[in-house]
Amino acid sequence: MLVLHHSQHKTWNVYDIHNFHKNEKGWSGIGYHFFITKDGKIYRGRPENTIGAHCLSYNNCTIGICAQGDFMVEKMQSQQTLAVINLCRHLCNRYNIKTIKGHKELKP
Repeated sequence: MLVLHHSQHKTWNVYDIHNFHKNEKGWSGIGYHFFITKDGKIYRGRPENTIGAHCLSYNNCTIGICAQGDFMVEKMQSQQTLAVINLCRHLCNRYNIKTIKGHKELKP
């Protein structure tokens, strides 16, 4: 399954997320498998065959994708939306994934 997230921070980039997860949470590094910037650039986080740290109780059976931004207060831009859709299509085809959920659908 794919699990979609947003960084809940308007300006943090992939390095900020990595540093926060590593230095503040004590994890080995960024918990997501992919991070997508507002301009649609896709960064790899953890390898897809590695357990993520992005959705408690679901990390061992999901791929985590995080979009830069706080979408409780801002709207996702079209280039970022397109990158999320294309990445989801690619991963669903590659791994025969049938389910895509938002983080809050699994762990409020």
